[in-house]
Amino acid sequence: MKIAHLISSKIFAGIEQHVYELVSSMSDISDQVIICDESIHAQMHGVKTTSLNIGSRYSPLNTYKLIKYLHRNNISILHCHGAKASTIGKWVKTFSNIKIVSTIHGHKKNNYAFTNIDAVIGVNKKLINGIPGSAYIPNWFNPSHAGESSTRKGPIISIGRLEKVKGFDHLIRSWVNIDKQLEIIGSGPEEEKLNQLIIDLALTGRIEIITNCNYNSIENKYKSASGLIVSSLREGGPRVALEAINHEIPVLASRVGMIPDLIPSECLSEPNDQNSLQTLLEEMVPLLPQLNMKGIKAALIEEYSVSKAAKKTKEIYSALLNADS
Repeated sequence: MKIAHLISSKIFAGIEQHVYELVSSMSDISDQVIICDESIHAQMHGVKTTSLNIGSRYSPLNTYKLIKYLHRNNISILHCHGAKASTIGKWVKTFSNIKIVSTIHGHKKNNYAFTNIDAVIGVNKKLINGIPGSAYIPNWFNPSHAGESSTRKGPIISIGRLEKVKGFDHLIRSWVNIDKQLEIIGSGPEEEKLNQLIIDLALTGRIEIITNCNYNSIENKYKSASGLIVSSLREGGPRVALEAINHEIPVLASRVGMIPDLIPSECLSEPNDQNSLQTLLEEMVPLLPQLNMKGIKAALIEEYSVSKAAKKTKEIYSALLNADS
């Protein structure tokens, strides 16, 4: 069984970490390779990678180059991650007999990129609504984290790319009546606007944006955080909620992705609704020290581990190849 994983991004973020950890956890598969941009090769420690200039998802020439590589290396299955990679995978399927698996990592306006694929995986159940024969394999907590319980003596944190979809502007506006320290950890195009919003609302003493905390050092933040807030407008996972729970950190969040499956409704707000988020935070932030996360963590470890995801993914691969034998 030879598997190639296709990533189209030039930034090492959530999807890329997902692929890296999944591949690392399937080391018993004899031959796997991650096809990705050269700029993120260095992040794939100990995993075979190759660089192909994929370019446009609609380029026949790029599709031909990819098919040529797959045939030359006897690849049995191309596992495409995200919409762009899956669109390319559809072209590969049209012109070759290579099996195509696609994982949907986030919400899209339509699921065209994931139609007529041999197997489709969604990281939450809503993502695969209306896709026949699809499988739900949820995200997992970071397997490199020891899961040490937080002292819960540090600030409340919120983590993610500084983009509109993360709803950090709603979070900042919702903090006006809360006398607690908040750290927003991430970088991205909204940084300047968010810092200006903090100044405009006179919240510089209570909210700080941390941009120099990389993925590997984030565990230190979890070791002391007193709470995690997810203010996203929409999400595939989000993984940060799983990581926080693994460290027994209480989570307050908008009702997105898999979060309603993880935490009680009393800890949820409506997505893209600043008033709902503000009401939730003003009611629940004072209660964070009282929230016991041990039971939720126990369920998390059983259901949301990379080893379980790897097992289910390998079963999908085997079923596809056995169907032709």
